[in-house]
Amino acid sequence: PTIIFSVPAGVLADRFNDQKVLVVSQGAYAVAALALPILILAGLANIWIVIAWSIVTGMFAALGNPSMQSVMPRLIDMRVMPSAVALNSMVWSGVRIVGPAVAGVLLAAIGTGDAFFVTAVAIGIATVLFASLSPRPRVVSAAASEHGDDMWTGARYIMRTPIFLATIGLSFFTSVFGMSYQFLLPVFAEDILQVGAKGFGALEAFTGIGSVLGTLAIIKVGAGRHAGSAMVIFAAIFGLLIAGFAASRSMPLSMALLFLAGFSSALYLNIGMTTLQVMVPDELRGRVMGIWSMTWFLASIGALPAGALAEVLGAPLSVALGGLAVSAFAVFVWISAPRLRHVDLVDESDEAEAAASGA
Repeated sequence: PTIIFSVPAGVLADRFNDQKVLVVSQGAYAVAALALPILILAGLANIWIVIAWSIVTGMFAALGNPSMQSVMPRLIDMRVMPSAVALNSMVWSGVRIVGPAVAGVLLAAIGTGDAFFVTAVAIGIATVLFASLSPRPRVVSAAASEHGDDMWTGARYIMRTPIFLATIGLSFFTSVFGMSYQFLLPVFAEDILQVGAKGFGALEAFTGIGSVLGTLAIIKVGAGRHAGSAMVIFAAIFGLLIAGFAASRSMPLSMALLFLAGFSSALYLNIGMTTLQVMVPDELRGRVMGIWSMTWFLASIGALPAGALAEVLGAPLSVALGGLAVSAFAVFVWISAPRLRHVDLVDESDEAEAAASGA
């Protein structure tokens, strides 16, 4: 559902009041989330109900995501957008690290049904918070009438804007090829590095810690004057680090490489999202961010060819080829999209103000 509904959800965000779309979708998500614990506690849940529940909740989550991205720039000063994007990313990275542990504690302490009930309540609280926001009105550009309002307008806009095409292309290659190692990580832990479940947890943890620290670096330093160049360079480095991990047979080296991979991916993906948020006009932001979101949800699709390739060539070569594909695309972007290398996310007036205050 997340792949199918991301682009149509972007259309809804652009065509209607994006905050209302967000609140309605999250409210429906909360109601749908509440259905499962009720069925579990009533003894009516089975595998088919869980599958159907996953599809429905995934659909509502996908419907709200582009609206969330569309609203965010109108809640803050655009000058702090890099830090805002990075902070949002850090929260999600932190949830990935802490979430499974919290879920395990809840399941052990209060049982499956009540644990899912807590989740539904949390989503409901988030819905109320979204409804309480006061975003600025949209600023419609002079070229708005030329863009159109159909579902494919966002794709056409991206295709004829090399900076956005290259940025979303990097996200696509990272998701489909670069992140395939995550699905094969148990194979590395068990069969290649022979470190078992604890080693697998350590590899996951080092990746997450690197990602969080990379995000903190963006918050502390900002995207910088040479943001476009940094995005492409760190994308190439990420691919090489993943290829290096695939070749490693040492647990300490593997942890170090995944730590650096998490750090570098956090840097360039946060810069990419910031570039889109700052440069895409308000009337197209929902559709463009819907396509950006869809590229991330494609990671599960990328697991299929990665797994098939691992069956034929082995997991190390499959992962190495995925990493090298990201690096190769980054080199292609560097050569074919010179304007991206000169993207500057530093406001000249900010620099002048900083210089004056420091004088």
